[in-house]
Amino acid sequence: MVNHMNPQRISNFDELRTYVAIVETGSLAAAARLLGVTPNAISRRLGVLEDRLGQRLIHRTTRRLSITDEGQLFHVRCRRILDELDDAERELAGGDGLDGTLRVAIHNDMVCPDLMAALSHLLTASDHLKVQLRVSNSFLEPIRSGLDLAVYVGPPPASSLVSVPLGTLAWGLAATPSYVKRHGRPSSPSDLAHHECLRVLRDRPETHWELSKGSGKARRFAIGGRFETTDAQALIEALYAGVGIGVRLRSAIDSAVRAGTLVHVLPEWQWASTPLYALLPKGRTKLPSIRAMLDVLRKATHSLS
Repeated sequence: MVNHMNPQRISNFDELRTYVAIVETGSLAAAARLLGVTPNAISRRLGVLEDRLGQRLIHRTTRRLSITDEGQLFHVRCRRILDELDDAERELAGGDGLDGTLRVAIHNDMVCPDLMAALSHLLTASDHLKVQLRVSNSFLEPIRSGLDLAVYVGPPPASSLVSVPLGTLAWGLAATPSYVKRHGRPSSPSDLAHHECLRVLRDRPETHWELSKGSGKARRFAIGGRFETTDAQALIEALYAGVGIGVRLRSAIDSAVRAGTLVHVLPEWQWASTPLYALLPKGRTKLPSIRAMLDVLRKATHSLS
């Protein structure tokens, strides 16, 4: 039973490391493996910590853990304290700080040869650094998912996280040569209403695309199409299968055009450039490994622009 009357001071850093391991791995068993102890020992440590603080930090069931609001705030503070301690130890050891494990989430459109080349260079130069890369179609909450850094496409939502601009992404329209042979190529954006446009499945139907010509103001154009999906990768596969006209990064379209797998559609028109941000907890931008990863992501973003 949690004691809410007389909270006591935390006695050592092991208690903080245990709690952070539970939150960032998402389970008692995973935290136990990380720290080299049994799940029962982790459970006992968590119980002692909660009793000492007089607060419920994590709700536990047989299937899942749920971090309380107090637990989320406590995790942020614990992570900050441990990061400061790690920085102090690195300074005393005289190392470059490029060690440990970096857990990074990126949008799948960022996976490109330049990203992998920059990661290869970073890992080659830093023997003690490990990188865990999670690729997703959506934003992942770094604190709740145990990440050090997450890339967000578009203006970031309001949160306690720090947002670091990485650059912008430029988008265009494309189709396969076989699609153009069957349906013809639109000569103006108004023709898109009579084409098979590959659409994102949302709560409200995607009936229009906003396109701009050069530096002109974006305009809304009606689109046709009979295929829509919630999955970004499915849209890509449908595009390359010749199902219809789709939206891709300009750099990806250029590469596919050179390979003969896609053709530009309305090349003088484009979607508005999308800003790209790295989101991370406060106080982490000073870490050498984080700074190095931000440089990697900026290089990848530049190659995709």
